[in-house]
Amino acid sequence: MTEAALKDKRVLLVDSSGNLRWTVKGLLESMGFGEVATLNISQSVLDTVADSSFDIILIGHNVHDRYSGLQLLEEARYKGLIKPTCSWVLLTSDASQESVLFAIEIQPDEVITKPFTMQTLERRLRALCKRKQAMEPIERAVERQAYNRAIKLCDSLMNKSDPNYVQAQLIKGRLLMDMGEYAQARPVFEQLHWAGHGLLPGYKLSECDFLLGDLDQAEQRLQAVIEEHPLLIPAYDLLARVYEARGQQRDAQLILVQATDQSPRSIDRQMNLGRLAVNNADLPVAERAYRRSVHLGEHSCRASSAPLLKLANVTRLQMEQGAPEERQSKLQAIEKMVAEARKRFANEPDLMVRCELLQAKVEETLGNPDAAQQCYERAQQAAQRLEGTVDLEQVKRRLLDEQPPEMPKPRVVEEKPAKSSRDPAMSDKVNRIGVRNYLADKQGQAIRYFNLAFDYNPLNGNAMLNLAQLFLEGARDIPARKEERLKMYQRYMRLAGRLPLAGPAKAKYDRLLRLGKEPVESLPPGMLAELLK
Repeated sequence: MTEAALKDKRVLLVDSSGNLRWTVKGLLESMGFGEVATLNISQSVLDTVADSSFDIILIGHNVHDRYSGLQLLEEARYKGLIKPTCSWVLLTSDASQESVLFAIEIQPDEVITKPFTMQTLERRLRALCKRKQAMEPIERAVERQAYNRAIKLCDSLMNKSDPNYVQAQLIKGRLLMDMGEYAQARPVFEQLHWAGHGLLPGYKLSECDFLLGDLDQAEQRLQAVIEEHPLLIPAYDLLARVYEARGQQRDAQLILVQATDQSPRSIDRQMNLGRLAVNNADLPVAERAYRRSVHLGEHSCRASSAPLLKLANVTRLQMEQGAPEERQSKLQAIEKMVAEARKRFANEPDLMVRCELLQAKVEETLGNPDAAQQCYERAQQAAQRLEGTVDLEQVKRRLLDEQPPEMPKPRVVEEKPAKSSRDPAMSDKVNRIGVRNYLADKQGQAIRYFNLAFDYNPLNGNAMLNLAQLFLEGARDIPARKEERLKMYQRYMRLAGRLPLAGPAKAKYDRLLRLGKEPVESLPPGMLAELLK
């Protein structure tokens, strides 16, 4: 990549070592990068990432950091901050198998082990920039969610002799799977697999088999993949799903035990193991898995009440099966876990419902039907205060691990006459999802869903006004992108102004119109208006 091309790149370097930041910053500047920002590692880094546009982000992971680079990377992916056009590089001093496997699962663009030479870092970064430059048209289309265009670009820009051909075809296959086109994705991965292009095509081919309902073929492929690549942990997860889909819950549990022994840091994997162990009446394994999930969530954006309440349910089952003299201590442990869940996760909308349902089951175990009925009634009252219809029985089955996850059904591809892609009901649903993401401080995801709602129904005034509000707030909060955000705000206000708005929508439109006439610097902080659902 030329010096002129590097000059346009913005780089963010995050590490707890001031000496490393100073040394690597000097190298990056000597390579010709135009702007290099450095930060000490902390949770506030994600705010900088959300508010700025970087081409490369280097994250340092050091063994003794209280807030680690792996955690930062995991939270960035969970919050939707990892964009296809930005390269994420993990610089790690922890070469343990557990950390390396977890790093691979989080999927940074590069993993470089410390200590490294400056020559090694420069070589890896130049190769990464060259690869990104070649893939840029495809990744920009993916970032805009123009998936059909991205798929066409994967074929038109790359031929089999191009060094980036395999990467482009992997992107094509993944996009087809994201669109539910499993039958079209399978030959893409199959061609790469038989051509010997690494381990991922074989794994993705197995996933296509599973999603198309060919469980026997999926099992055979996955066993071969695991035998050849025993550290490809997602293959164990998928094989467990195959076994569970066939009713082999004990086999599914055993394969997840193998996976968690090698890579124990995944909350989802531990939660699945706990659920399977409960179904198999293997309470010691279930207890360990849920305790591990609680521990993993203590300093994570993935923290929730679910592991605590499920652990409390395992304790209830132990109380049910244990000696009478142990009952009081088990009951106290349950009460302590429920109290902790209520204290730490009071903002979860359905927490009260789940706590009361669990308490009802505890009372049933203790032989107190009247007290159990009172808990059920309180759960029902709490459910009625929530938006939408809540199926208490379904919530209870999920809480008590009595309901297996919904297995995918084969996609039936049939020719249909062309019809309009508008779907007002889906537009409203997606708009509500956008509101929830905004309230969870995931602005990027919120904008994505509001745009999708607009695509489903260009007459959805609520989605237009929500977009206008977010872009106006962005113009206020991100001075460097003020003009760009104001133009988007004005666009959606113009579109909304052409619609027959009434009630809350009209009131919001008038308020945003007034606020838009003021200097953005003088706008009040925080939410400028209630989001419309």
